[in-house]
Amino acid sequence: MGDEEAEKVKDVAEDVGHAYGEWFRRYMHTFTRRFFEWFFVFLFGYYNISFGWLMAPLFFLVLRDKRAKEKKMKFDIIQSIANADEKDILQEIQRFSNLPSWVTFPDMERVEWLNKIIRQLWPYAGHYVQDLCKFSIEPSMRTALEEYKLSGFKFEKIILGDTPPRLSGVKVYDDTSRHEIIMDMDFAYAGDCKFEVSVSKFKMGIKDLQISGRMRVVMKPLVRQIPLVGGLQVFFLNNPDVDFNLIGLADVFDMPGLSDILRSIVIEQIAHMMVLPNRYPIQLVEDINTADLKCPSPAGVLRIHVIEAQNLMKKDVGLMGMGKSDPYCILRLGAQKFQTKTINNTVNPKWDFCCEALANVIRRQRVTIECWDYDYSPLKSYENDDFLGRANLDVHDIWKNGEVDMWVPLSDAKSGRIHIRAAWLDLDEAASSLELQLEEIRALQTSTKNPLHSAVLMVWVDSAKKLNNIPDPFVRLHVGNSQQETTVRQRTNDPVFEEGFTFLVRNPRTQELKIEVLDHKTNQLQGKIEVDLNVLLKERNLEILNEEHTLSGASGGLAALKLNLTLRILKTALKKDDGDGGPEEKGEVNIDSSTPAAITESISPTSPSSAPQPTLATPIPPKETPSIPVPADVSDSKSAPIKESVPLAEQSEGPGVVTDAGVLVKSESKVSEPSVDECIDEVMSSAASPLMHMGPSVTSGEDSSLRQRSPNEAGVHGLGRIELTVKYGPRNNLVTVVHQIKNLPVEEDGELPDPYVKLYLLPDRSKDSKRKTDVIKDSCNPKYDERFEYAIPSNELTQRTLEVNIINKKGLLFLQRSPKMGQVLLDCGLLDANKVTQWYDIAPAMDDDDE
Repeated sequence: MGDEEAEKVKDVAEDVGHAYGEWFRRYMHTFTRRFFEWFFVFLFGYYNISFGWLMAPLFFLVLRDKRAKEKKMKFDIIQSIANADEKDILQEIQRFSNLPSWVTFPDMERVEWLNKIIRQLWPYAGHYVQDLCKFSIEPSMRTALEEYKLSGFKFEKIILGDTPPRLSGVKVYDDTSRHEIIMDMDFAYAGDCKFEVSVSKFKMGIKDLQISGRMRVVMKPLVRQIPLVGGLQVFFLNNPDVDFNLIGLADVFDMPGLSDILRSIVIEQIAHMMVLPNRYPIQLVEDINTADLKCPSPAGVLRIHVIEAQNLMKKDVGLMGMGKSDPYCILRLGAQKFQTKTINNTVNPKWDFCCEALANVIRRQRVTIECWDYDYSPLKSYENDDFLGRANLDVHDIWKNGEVDMWVPLSDAKSGRIHIRAAWLDLDEAASSLELQLEEIRALQTSTKNPLHSAVLMVWVDSAKKLNNIPDPFVRLHVGNSQQETTVRQRTNDPVFEEGFTFLVRNPRTQELKIEVLDHKTNQLQGKIEVDLNVLLKERNLEILNEEHTLSGASGGLAALKLNLTLRILKTALKKDDGDGGPEEKGEVNIDSSTPAAITESISPTSPSSAPQPTLATPIPPKETPSIPVPADVSDSKSAPIKESVPLAEQSEGPGVVTDAGVLVKSESKVSEPSVDECIDEVMSSAASPLMHMGPSVTSGEDSSLRQRSPNEAGVHGLGRIELTVKYGPRNNLVTVVHQIKNLPVEEDGELPDPYVKLYLLPDRSKDSKRKTDVIKDSCNPKYDERFEYAIPSNELTQRTLEVNIINKKGLLFLQRSPKMGQVLLDCGLLDANKVTQWYDIAPAMDDDDE
């Protein structure tokens, strides 16, 4: 018992000692902290240091804490979306705003089976990611950080975590070439990964990485051997959304301004790797065209003209609240970025800025135009500037129309709209097209004063041989002020580069391509080549393929560089028909040049000898329709195709759109054909009657007259016709473009009206739902080309109706008895994605409410 009591006494003594030691450590910690706090306060007072030195760190700490909470909330939301399974998503569908794309867009398919496979493979992806970070990302980051005087970038730890990426929707295109497969995937990753790096002997890291965006996978070419696919091209259509939290020493940089610089570096490196026009190629079969896989030819060039803006928000508040802004614009197409100049002290700036961007794909890519108010920042950070709004242009719409010229309202802004003109330029193999393009450039540059281009040069650097001194070679290419470089090949005299580059050329008759081969370590010139681009204009198809060029200045005179050179002349595009309801070709029908370019979608005309088909854009042959009146502003019946709305039952590609406030307008047909009359009778009985609640009903006399003749230019009610584009966009927004009105009636006293268009998204008739165009003075044929947007969830479309009112502003303070000249009601639940632009007959207004 004595030994046991001794052990207990010993244990009690040890516990007392530990408790005393823990109390002493806590006491010393508190004492030391309080001592330093009072000591610093004493120093501030002793040296008469301003109180602002205490407030500045406190201010930044508060901002940092606020940013951390916002990022944590955003991360939790994205992580919940990325990790939710199908059942959870379906349960939250009615109250969840950020729905996956397969819910919002029916053409995006669910791939839960693929997500299960990715979850199973995720632990095995760690080795590939380590190699990717070590050999691809690390050298690029090291080079980029050297510009900021930061050297020695290195990955210390790479942990992917347990949360795999998720594909929330997949679409496979079925209207592509038979030699390729194109697949779009909505990619989202919000995982528990952790990356630690060292920069200049300081260790730091990131965690909670978030990446989301639309990724495209192109499988081409298809071959006749396993794996049946020759190669893959993986890329993002636009810059993905990237965010992360900093750990370690880097947590100090998580401040406004500094964090923006770091994130911009990361986004730029991702864009440099796999955001169009850059692609991440994966070769699966040896015997394929490597140049076509790694550097395919661009689809065309976009010429974007940012003209002006109106009624921007006032961010620089002055005396009496009469502030202005210092606006500028940033344009992005994939990884390409352009910036206008800054116009000081105005909310109605006129930039007159023109730029050209390479367009590698047509569908699902957009031009983003962001408007900012410039505020001086020593860090040159965008976070210090105030956001004024954003506008988006669909590349497919520009390609289809050849040119668009319209005012676009700024989203995410209280007010403001921007005037944008965008044109699509095709790539032509004919040298004879150069002079015409040069003339167009001279005419444009007199107004914009910006350098424009007439051609595109594509250079494929294949390989070099017999270089000297076993260098670390790379190739540098110059065209005008543009410069691009290949990656460095280590310790070889016969490097294989296999890299492609694309340059915009101002005038190939006067410019040349300069190529230099240099040693990366010594920066010593190994040889150079100068190619006069005028030589390419004399070659067949404007290209020189698989030719070895001797490097001048190389010792021994044996070094050579193997190149492919291809020149393409820019040619102003015509309206195209891509097979899904696009406008007709200008080559088929002479379209009036005075008609403004607009976002239109209609069907190509049929030949006079063919059977009549329901179309949206059908030119009327004068021999077949002598009784149809021709509008006064059209001199030739062939110069202005008349676009007709198609009834629901007559459309073969999908559900139609309610027209004429419930009155269905028939497509053109020959009266002498009884089969067409029978078809119209069936349509009126089966399709039209359930929709009559949308507007005034049609009497039997009117119905009979509709079957006996085609609708005239003034519409079935004699109130004119209006051309509208109505479609549901990818950002859960209803886009409406008011193009033009034809043949409005004159007033009773013979005066011309002053019309404008007012829109409501019913059942909401509040101020927030109202949209208005400009007033066109003294015109029965006004042209607007103004675009409006409504933010609306997709599951509410069937409950909404778009009310389009045409109002005459003639008179003093609207003293007329009824300012409305007519209206059109469109059921948003019956919108047809294949026919978004149509002509609608204006019906009498159902109410006479004043403005």
